[in-house]
Amino acid sequence: MERAKNRIAIIGSGISGLVAAYEVNKYIQKEQLPFEFLVLEERLSPGGTIKTVETEDGYVDVGASSFDLRHSDVRPFIEELGLSDELQYSIGEKMDRFSGHEFIHTEKPTYHGIPMQLKDIMHDKELSLKDKLTVIVNSSFNNMRRGADLCISTASFLDYRFCKEVSDLIAYPNYPENIYGSIEISPPEIFDTNLITLFEYTDSKMKLDPEKIDFYTDGSGKEYTFKKGMSTLVKRLLRDVEGFIQTDKKLEKITQIDKGNHLLTLNKQEELRVGCVISTLPLSENYDLFSEQIDDQLLIPKPISASMGTVFFQFPKGVIGRYPVGHGFVIPKRSEFQIAKATFLNRKWPSFENAKYDNIVVDIGRRQEDTIIELPDEVILEFIEKELQEIINLKASYHYARVYRWPDVIPHMSVDDRQRLIKNRETYNQLFADKGLFIGGNGLRGYGLRNAIGEGKRLAAQAIAYMKDKNATAF
Repeated sequence: MERAKNRIAIIGSGISGLVAAYEVNKYIQKEQLPFEFLVLEERLSPGGTIKTVETEDGYVDVGASSFDLRHSDVRPFIEELGLSDELQYSIGEKMDRFSGHEFIHTEKPTYHGIPMQLKDIMHDKELSLKDKLTVIVNSSFNNMRRGADLCISTASFLDYRFCKEVSDLIAYPNYPENIYGSIEISPPEIFDTNLITLFEYTDSKMKLDPEKIDFYTDGSGKEYTFKKGMSTLVKRLLRDVEGFIQTDKKLEKITQIDKGNHLLTLNKQEELRVGCVISTLPLSENYDLFSEQIDDQLLIPKPISASMGTVFFQFPKGVIGRYPVGHGFVIPKRSEFQIAKATFLNRKWPSFENAKYDNIVVDIGRRQEDTIIELPDEVILEFIEKELQEIINLKASYHYARVYRWPDVIPHMSVDDRQRLIKNRETYNQLFADKGLFIGGNGLRGYGLRNAIGEGKRLAAQAIAYMKDKNATAF
């Protein structure tokens, strides 16, 4: 029993779980703490939504694929892991928007497709005269600070500052849901705080110097990844913690035995006693495990999950008849196409510049538009190839193609649920922390790899602090 009291269980071995394990191990080793830990993973292998496929042209990420330099910078952590020399930075022009059966590209400074100066919005080909007049009126008279308002969505924030069409046609397709969540239901502070920095005030009040504008502007060098794919990060973390991971272990139930000690039920019949639990599961799974842990209070909102998929194509050189100007294209929601985004790896990453084939990664599925994920692979391939035929004028079929599915991978919560969660976060955190339960994971505080790394670090620090306090007499 004494050994169980000193045991930390980390649930999930995606990036946040692996980072939490790495950090916990680092604390234990550095401070010579009398604790032990283990990682419980339902799947047969760790890594979560990271999947790198090795091809004859190079390493292709068909899940999480890159970091954005303009958001919280995880490079110090990558440097700590000794992986700085493994990085490569994006090249080429920013993404085009495919709409109205043509590629729309602008040389003007944009941030996630949104023009950074009011005058540049006036040149957008898809915005009507009415839309542009609305932008002028809203930018002139809508002077309230709404960026910190947790009651509104990011889409509503952009509607207020510009107009609905700017949000729907320009911003939405440039924000992948698996990285940022939904623009339609997440508040700006959760979705992307840079939008507040850039667009909280009207154009006349935005006083950014050229260096800052250059930092935020879409284009070459703003994204980075590993030369051999994101699995590089997984392999490096596993080097320190692989011996502590138990796979094929589904957590069914958590029962508090006494103050600070828990009984975990695994695979319906196995039992494990621990003194502290870190859960890095997605919000949807955390809801099932923890929503009634504290006096029947609904401490974790019940999410609605969306699925996404990736289709990887290799086309022989010369087959593509029309290229975008940039390293790929995005398509606005509620269009006639199922494609959300297509990335031309040969145009984006230096490691593919001399590739034998044209390598394209196509993203499909987003909130309320993910039923295509349920179709058989051959149907998806036929469907998406026909769309590519129309968009990039294919002269022949692909050399190789494969579908990858990520079912229910993006948990969303309503604006009201998010508001309530943030408003009561301190209370909720304390109630769970008092029990030795530390909850993170995709969808709770954010999305994507940068959030996962931050969550892993935060959860590890909180769990170690709790265990040290609980075992204070042992020091």
